[in-house]
Parts: sequence; C-alpha cells; structure tokens
Amino acid sequence: MMKQLLLASAILVLFGCNKSSNYSDSITTNTKVGTKSNSERVVSGKKGIRLDESGGFNNTQIALLNVSWYYNWGLTTATGSTVPFVPMEWGTGGLSRLGSYTYLLGFNEPDNASESNLTAAQALTYWPRLVAASTYLGSPAMAGNPVTTGSWLQQFLGSLPTPKVDFVTVHWYKGVDTATFYSDMININRMFNKPIWVTEFAPQTASSSLSNPTKYTQAQVNQFITAVTRWMNAQTFIQRYAWHDSKTGTSAIFTSTGALTATGETYASIR
Repeated sequence: MMKQLLLASAILVLFGCNKSSNYSDSITTNTKVGTKSNSERVVSGKKGIRLDESGGFNNTQIALLNVSWYYNWGLTTATGSTVPFVPMEWGTGGLSRLGSYTYLLGFNEPDNASESNLTAAQALTYWPRLVAASTYLGSPAMAGNPVTTGSWLQQFLGSLPTPKVDFVTVHWYKGVDTATFYSDMININRMFNKPIWVTEFAPQTASSSLSNPTKYTQAQVNQFITAVTRWMNAQTFIQRYAWHDSKTGTSAIFTSTGALTATGETYASIR
C-alpha cells in the first residue's frame, strides 16, 4: 500500500510540474478547421491573418488560408466567420466604444507619424481603459525596432507604475533572412521577458512591394514562409503570428479579387 501511495504521489508531482500558470494554456496549439469534407485537417493554432475587411475580404479568404484566428485593425468584424476574431484599439478613436474582450491588441505603430502616432506618455494615459476592457492585453506594436536603446516600447514599459502587458506584439519586414528573423524574436523576448505575438510579418511592406514588387523571388518567399512558420510553431514564447498582405509583389497573399497568390498557397499549406 505504501508503494502504491508513493507511486501516485510521484505521478501527481510529475503532471503538476508540467502545468504552466501562464495564460498560454488557454491558447490551443492546433485546431481542426474546414468544412465537413476537410474536418480532419489540422492547422497551427498560432497561424492567423490581418484581414482587409474594408477591402471586401471576408470569411471566404479566412477559409482559404486555413487560419486559426484573425484581426482587422478594428474592434468589430462582419465576416460571419466561426474562426476567432481578435479586436484591436488601433489608436484612440475607439476608446468610447470599448467592450469586454478576452484578447485585445493595443495601439498600432504609435512611433509612426502615419499610424496611431502617440508618444509613450500619451499612450500611458489611455492604457488603463484598455486594461479594464480586456483579460489579456497586447502591447502597442512598434514600427521601429523595439530592442534599440531608448525605443518607444522601452519607454512605455519602463514607466512606473509598469503598465499591464500580457504579450508583446511585433511587426517584422526585413527581407527573407531567416537567421535575422530568429535573432530578432529571441532578442525581443529576452529584453521584455514576455510572450510574443507577431501580428505583422512579411519580407516587404506594402510600400516597398509597390516600388519593387520583384525584390524577392517566389522561391525565396516560399522558403522564408516555410522556415519561419515551422520555427515559430516550435517556440513556446511565440504564441501567435499573422502574415501581412502587401497587395502587390511576392509578399502579396491575395490577388485583387481575393484568390490566393502563390505566396498565399504556401501560407495556406502551413500546418
């Protein structure tokens, strides 16, 4: 009897040690998606998309990509998709309309004058309203490099009292060098010691793609997608990621009519 009790205790200790208290327990690592005919297809629970709903894209494009979540830079969605939607308070225009959310993404590129354009001090005055509206809150996503000394995000998170942030959101547009991508993500995680959501990534931004749409070959982009998504799926500190559609060139994921490009086909194939 004593041996049985000791064995049972050991099993409880073993399983107890494997249980994380981090909120990532609530994020699935894989998800079954699709219609009845493909209900057994399993995709990464991390893979998502920034969907251009204002451009007419909807649940058709979501289904084509086999994603497990999406966002649209806004607080609401009209796609009718059963795939989970994550709202964002892009700037300050939606503060009066904030509801109650499980996940909420913070301000979009406040260090960019063409985006939400907020100083760290300004953002801090509004932040408590985002905290009150969400269970898990993502940091503002910088246009610049957050690990550069004195960056906007360092100013924001270095203030006292420290603002509540559950995960750091990252934008990345630095070409097809996978080693640089891996190093950047590791350095961001080490600096802020928080999980990461890569809410925008692609070899090129929309403006770069417009001016030089063939900067990277299709083969280079396909290899980049395959390598970095496989790597992100294996990293526990990266909880979600979403490709950003450049609309033109080899970083474009959809055609103008909403069909998948060759890049879109590659991203859709990621499991």
